[in-house]
Amino acid sequence: MPIFTKEKIVNICTDIIEAAGMSRQNAKLIAELLAEANSTGHDSHGIIRVPQYLAAIENNDILTNSNVNILRESPLTAIVDGNWGFGQITMSRAVEVGLEKARKSGLAAITVRNANHIGRLSSYVDHIARQDMIGLLFVNAIGTPAYRMAPWGGTEPRLVTDPLAFGIPSPYGDPIVIDMTTTVVAEGKVRVKRNRGEETPDEWLLDAEGKPTNNPNVLYSNPLGSILPLGGTAAGHKGYGLNIAIELLAGALSGAGCIGTDERLSNGALLIIIDIEQFLPIEEFYQESEIFIKHVKSSPVAEGFDEILLPGEIESKVKHQRAEEGIFVEDETWEQILEWGQKLGVELE
Repeated sequence: MPIFTKEKIVNICTDIIEAAGMSRQNAKLIAELLAEANSTGHDSHGIIRVPQYLAAIENNDILTNSNVNILRESPLTAIVDGNWGFGQITMSRAVEVGLEKARKSGLAAITVRNANHIGRLSSYVDHIARQDMIGLLFVNAIGTPAYRMAPWGGTEPRLVTDPLAFGIPSPYGDPIVIDMTTTVVAEGKVRVKRNRGEETPDEWLLDAEGKPTNNPNVLYSNPLGSILPLGGTAAGHKGYGLNIAIELLAGALSGAGCIGTDERLSNGALLIIIDIEQFLPIEEFYQESEIFIKHVKSSPVAEGFDEILLPGEIESKVKHQRAEEGIFVEDETWEQILEWGQKLGVELE
């Protein structure tokens, strides 16, 4: 039951990803994004992903020597092609391009194609928000092994957990960050439960017959189980509708393609960046935001709650806590990483 510091996770991930063929610089960028996920409490997108990425490299689904290209661009738009490299490298480049265009024109719309799993969306929109800009990110996944959600009214999975994220500057320092899937939970959180030998909560999963289950293994068995859409059994049509919209925005519009094809696993993305200063002074935006936030937090606290938190505040609290107490990594995940380390000739302690 190992417990690591964030810095230790960065070092472990950097060493093993570099050993798999990445440059040291790019391996560290990927490692830092993975460690950031762990440090904020989103273990589903942290070091647990390393075995997945290494297997993808071994299968040539991730190419370690590919370059990120801009296929076409205008003052406001760009099409970014990852050429089947790491999603984190591709998406980080897309953010750089978008920020540059938004500073000049006030707006930017960037699409991403041919990129492997881009990781935790919050990292990208948080970075954008810290530049006094607003980031909107919509992501889909392609490749039939990624089926995770049955359409509303169906029993067999046909869709994936398509996420979206918003990053908005806050007058209180850390940005307001919303990062959510269109399913009740991200697939990675089910994976964490499986690796820890724990049951999933009610209203997360359905088995292959469309019946509720608490067994995380149904999502990875044959025939496949599925994750309920956002809204669960009562209002899952809302999550299903959002999922359809994101599939078309991030998949069809980007040229990455939509779920239902037999191509390799990848993410398509649509990133929109808004420069606040080109709409109104940032001080005015913060002033209005502060009034609104105080209004929201003035509500009496319900039973079972200590305070009213804005989106992103939980992550900030967890980050401070884990900086002091360390980051827990389940034994199953660590054993998988040790096996890969041995295979790649990397000593991991």
